[in-house]
Amino acid sequence: MKYIICYDIKEDRIRSRIVKYLEEHAFRIQFSVFSCKCNSKEIKGIWQELLRITEDANNPLLMIIPVCKACDSDILMHGKPLEEDRNVIIV
Repeated sequence: MKYIICYDIKEDRIRSRIVKYLEEHAFRIQFSVFSCKCNSKEIKGIWQELLRITEDANNPLLMIIPVCKACDSDILMHGKPLEEDRNVIIV
């Protein structure tokens, strides 16, 4: 399933750690918005890691939004994302 992950973190150090982690697991759409395709076990792992990274943050906002196939085809977007969402196989 496809997921949209977004955050609002005030602390630069914590935000940098979030970005580094998400860049390894998702495609960047905007500065604080990422997208990934994964199964429910993988997204729960991502969620747990994001919670761990932000445990010392002051009032962090984290959101993971599931996007079903039907809804994915109805997404309206203007402009070009920072990264293209593509399937990558690393051997």
